[in-house]
Amino acid sequence: MIKSVSFILLIVILSNSYLFANNNNDLLSRIITINVKNKRLDTTLQLIGKESGFSFSYNSSILDLTKNVSIKKQNVTVNNLLNELLGSHYEFKQIGNSHVIIREALTLTIKPIEQKKRLSKTEVNHLKSDAEIQGRVIDQKTGKGIEYVVVYDESEKVLSLTDSLGYYSLKTSVERLQKGVFFRGLGYYDTMVQLSPKNDNATTRFDVVLTPNNNNTLPVTTDLAIQQEKVHQLKFIQNFIPEEANIISNNIEYTATRGFQFTLIPFISNNNFLGGSYTNKFSINVFLGYSAGVNNGLEVGGFVNINRNNMKGVQIAGISNIVGKDVHGVQTGGIINYDMGSVDGLQVGGIINVVEDSLVGVQIGGINNNVRENVRGLQIGGIINTTRTDIKGVQIGGIYNYSKKVYGAQIGGILNTTQKTVNGLQLAGISSYTKDLKGWQVSGITNTVSATNKGVQLSGIYNYSKTQKGVQIGLINTAKEVDGGIAIGLFTYYKNGYHAVAYSINEYGFLNGTFYSGTKQLYNYYRIGAQLKENYNFGVGFGSFLFKRLVLEVGLENIFDLKQEDISSQFIKLNMLYVQPILKKLSITIGPSFNVNYSATPNEFTPPPSFYHQKLNDNSTYWISGSIGIRYNW
Repeated sequence: MIKSVSFILLIVILSNSYLFANNNNDLLSRIITINVKNKRLDTTLQLIGKESGFSFSYNSSILDLTKNVSIKKQNVTVNNLLNELLGSHYEFKQIGNSHVIIREALTLTIKPIEQKKRLSKTEVNHLKSDAEIQGRVIDQKTGKGIEYVVVYDESEKVLSLTDSLGYYSLKTSVERLQKGVFFRGLGYYDTMVQLSPKNDNATTRFDVVLTPNNNNTLPVTTDLAIQQEKVHQLKFIQNFIPEEANIISNNIEYTATRGFQFTLIPFISNNNFLGGSYTNKFSINVFLGYSAGVNNGLEVGGFVNINRNNMKGVQIAGISNIVGKDVHGVQTGGIINYDMGSVDGLQVGGIINVVEDSLVGVQIGGINNNVRENVRGLQIGGIINTTRTDIKGVQIGGIYNYSKKVYGAQIGGILNTTQKTVNGLQLAGISSYTKDLKGWQVSGITNTVSATNKGVQLSGIYNYSKTQKGVQIGLINTAKEVDGGIAIGLFTYYKNGYHAVAYSINEYGFLNGTFYSGTKQLYNYYRIGAQLKENYNFGVGFGSFLFKRLVLEVGLENIFDLKQEDISSQFIKLNMLYVQPILKKLSITIGPSFNVNYSATPNEFTPPPSFYHQKLNDNSTYWISGSIGIRYNW
C-alpha cells in the first residue's frame, strides 16, 4: 500500500515538474499583434498582457497611467513593443512564468539584482539565510493604510495580509527578497519590489504606496472581496473555504494557467495559498479543491471541486462541483453540481443540478434540475425540472416540469406547468398547464390553457381553455369563449357556444327531451324519452349544422324495457333534420332517420313501425323512419 502511494506521489511530482519546465519560456520574446487607438496606458498594458498570456507588475508611481496612447504593430516581440511604448527610461524583467516587471532604469525604487556566474560560500549562505520585511501599505490618494493587501514572495509559498491599518510582516529568505515581493490589493495597481538585505536574519523596513485603479478609493474589506464574485456569496464556500483564501483569491485579480494541481484542502496544495488564482490543465483534489478554474483539462475531486471562474474540460467530484462562472464540457457530481454561469455540454448530478444562467446541451439530475435562464437541449430530472425562462428542446421530469416558455417537448410523469407559451408538445401523466398553446397538450386527467388554445388539447377527462381556437379532445371540454375551435368528447360547454333544448316524437312513439351543447360545427346531445307505462329510451351523440338549416346527427340509442327491467334494444341512429325558425330562438325540426340494430340473439329484435325496414342477417336489422320536434336555442 505504502509503495503504491509513494509511486502515485512520484508521478504527481514528476508530472508537475515536467509541465512547469515546459511552460518556462521567454515571455518578453513572445510575438503579438496589437492595434490600440487613443486608450489609457494602464488599459493598453492590460491588453498587451492578455494577448501575451502574462501579467505586468510595476510601481504605479513611476508611470503616467492616465496617459492616452496609440500603437499599431503586427508580429512584434513584447520587449520591442514595450521599448517603443515606454521609451528607454524603463527596463523589463521576467519573473517566473506569469509576470513581467516594469521598472525605471538605474533607479533605487526597485533595485536590479546582478547575477554572478559564481558565488562564494559566504554569498550562498547569505542568500539562503532568513530575512524579514516589515512595513505599511498606503493608499496614494488618501494616505491611509490599506487592509487585506496580499504580500507574497516570488516563490509563492510565503504570504502575509495587511492588517486594518495597512501593516504587514513577511518572513522569507534573502534570495527570495532579491527575486521580488508582490503587493496586490483589489482595486489597486500591482506593485513588485526587489530588496537585498546586507545582514543575515535582518529585518528590513519597507513602506509601499499603491495607486487606486479606476479611481477606486474604497478599502478592500472581506465583504467587498466576497461581493466581487458570486461564488463567495455561498454559505458553503464561506463555511469551508478559509476567509484568507477568499481575500487572497479576490484581491489577486489575475488568473494564470498552470499545468497541474494536487490539493488535499485549500492551502495544502502545490499551488499553495494562490490556488484560487490559478487555472489548471489537470487537477486532483483529495478532499476540497479550490482553484480559479480548469482550462481544457481534467479535474477530479474525491469530495468537492470549487472553481472561482470557468471550467473547460471534464470535472468529476464524489460529492459536488461548484463553478463561479461558465462550464464548457462535461461535469459530473455525485450529489450536486452548482454553476453560477452558463453550461455548454453535459451535466450529470446524482441528486441536483443548478445553473444560474443558461444551459446548452444535456442536463441529468437524479432528483432535480434547476436552470435560471434558457435551456437549449435536453433536461432530464428524476423528479423535477425547472427552467425560469425558455426551453428549446426536451424537458423530462419524473413528476414535475416548469418553464416560462416551451419550444419543443415537456414531458412530466404527473404535472407540467408553462407560464406563457407551449409551441410543441406538453405531455403529463395527470395534468398540464400553460397560458397559450400552439402545439399539443396531452394529459391523463386534465389540461388547462389560461388564455388561448390554438393547438390540440387531449386529455383522459377534462380540458379547459379561456379562448378556444383549436381542438379539444376529452370526456369533458369547456372554455369561456370559442372562436372557430371544435371539441370532441362526451360533454362540451362553451359560454358563447351553441346551447339548445328540444322536444320531439319518433317512430317508437317516445316523447323525447334533448339537450344540446357545443358549437354549430360540432355539438353533443343527450336524449331521454318515455312511452307511458311501457318503456323509456336514452341516447347520446354528436351533431353538426352542415348548412344553415340542415343538421346531421349520429348517436347511440337505448330502449329500456320496464317489464324486463333491462335494455331490450340498442341501435345506432343517424338523423338528417331540417331546422325551420319560427321565432328568434325557436325552431321546428323534421327529418328522416336511418337506424341499424345488432342483437346477440338471432331473430330476437322486432323493428318499430317505419317507412322501410330490412334484415341484414339474423342478428342485424336496419330501418328508415323519422322524427318531428321543436327546439329552443340560446
